[in-house]
Amino acid sequence: MAPKGATICDNCDEILDASFLGDEVGPVKGEKTNVGPAPAAAEDLRPPRLRRPPSSRGTWESPGKAAVPPVARRPYLAPPPSAPAPSPVDEGRRTAQDLGAFFRSLTFPDRWAAGATAALLSVLALPWRWTREDDEIIGLVAAWPVALLGATVIGIIYTRASRANARLDRNLHYLQSAAAALAAIAIGLFLPWATETRSLHVAGKTLSLALSSPQAGAYLGLVCAITALLASLPGLRD
Repeated sequence: MAPKGATICDNCDEILDASFLGDEVGPVKGEKTNVGPAPAAAEDLRPPRLRRPPSSRGTWESPGKAAVPPVARRPYLAPPPSAPAPSPVDEGRRTAQDLGAFFRSLTFPDRWAAGATAALLSVLALPWRWTREDDEIIGLVAAWPVALLGATVIGIIYTRASRANARLDRNLHYLQSAAAALAAIAIGLFLPWATETRSLHVAGKTLSLALSSPQAGAYLGLVCAITALLASLPGLRD
């Protein structure tokens, strides 16, 4: 149905005259489709050396130069290399900066209360009592309830600083003052309890033999506890 002299059919795109393609194009082999002839397999014009699979070709190395090992490549979208772990010095510096920022955010009375309570907890590492049998005893062993009361004051100050609630703040302030007062009372009772003497009658004379006595750590702890109590009281008037 194609008109006379047509090169390509208008209905099925069949090539009717292949002379316009050139002399190098031979007759098309294979089955015909609705869109034109099936393509013929192209002839492999490569030399026989290149027709072999890559595994059997071998490698070429320049004379006098060692083969360079392949560089390991990162997979696509691989996670970035992890950062080195911080050293203990960096961790300590960061902790000190966080504590300094927290201390500067407190009010003036709370700074005194927190500082005096922290000093009280540090003083517990000093000798608080001396006995003839055990020699010197540190405050953490001799007066461990004071450590619990001091930690309670620090915890209440931290809770008050992190929560902006007026009613809760006032209730926590009462608890803070009570814990500081109990710490001061406990140390005040510790001083006479740690003092123990025995009277001896020798040659008509009475001698006092010390069996136990409070040490300097107990007196420093009493000063710190009273300071924390005095710093906690002004907040009750707000």
